[in-house]
Amino acid sequence: MKILVAHDGSAHADKALRKASELAEKIGAEVTVTTVAPDLCLTEVSDSECKLITDSLFSEAAISMRKVTDELKAKGIKAEIVIKDGHPAEQIIDTAKEIGADLIVVGSHGRHGAGRFFLGSVSAKIVEHAPCHVLVIK
Repeated sequence: MKILVAHDGSAHADKALRKASELAEKIGAEVTVTTVAPDLCLTEVSDSECKLITDSLFSEAAISMRKVTDELKAKGIKAEIVIKDGHPAEQIIDTAKEIGADLIVVGSHGRHGAGRFFLGSVSAKIVEHAPCHVLVIK
């Protein structure tokens, strides 16, 4: 079984990761942790500056996600990292399709979750469009 965990650095994402870790340990699943770097390139930014910004965001994300997967691997869980940029829900759904995920585990709200009553906009879109089961962690 393959579990995809969406992680944006929020407390809800940490809870989702813990639940995915518990599930993976119990059933021997593989875990892929994905994060989506925001697109901060504005029209006023040159191509070289945009590349520098993007490279910096990917580097920071890789360091953060490497810590996460190291913790999973220490528990004997096979873990991978996928870092993308673009719209978070779309990229998470695309990643689930690409890796053949059986389950997506996502926090109910991300870093900007206060704007929605029940689910954050990203988690709601994932639930609606995912190619597999989705577990939303509160």
